[in-house]
Amino acid sequence: MSVLIIYSTKYGFTEKCVKALCNDLQGKVKIVNIQQDIIKDISCYDKIIIGGPIYVGRLQKKLRRFCLDNLQILVDKKIGLFVTCSVGGDIAIKQLNDAFPDELCRKTIVKGCFGGEVNKEKARFFHRLIVKMVSKTDNSSTHRNNGMIIENINEFADIINNR
Repeated sequence: MSVLIIYSTKYGFTEKCVKALCNDLQGKVKIVNIQQDIIKDISCYDKIIIGGPIYVGRLQKKLRRFCLDNLQILVDKKIGLFVTCSVGGDIAIKQLNDAFPDELCRKTIVKGCFGGEVNKEKARFFHRLIVKMVSKTDNSSTHRNNGMIIENINEFADIINNR
């Protein structure tokens, strides 16, 4: 089994999650940061995992573009989708479903949220402002997290490994 993980990261949290996921996966695993690396051919992989952070309800542009440009190949593969964000549960899965193309979401064998992290030292002013605004208006603080959710990563890897 060969697995390709394609991800984007802004401040490094998603990359930490990808490394943790990689440790749980079986077979040959290739990791590609779409912000830095070029992906030449995805057709040779059995399973493809795609994910990244959600900012203002959206994935980063290069990751969205990759999904749209490769949609016909992706729908014929076993696909796993994940997001990193500071909300969890149904809210995170709704954000995931809204962020990825519908056709890809319907084809997915597993979806997950790996947690989130707000690093105020690294975040740009605009992102800090958004976090501040959301935290004032959002009463779902019990659903927020600030760190990696290892259980979600482990469950995600188990599904990828066994399908």
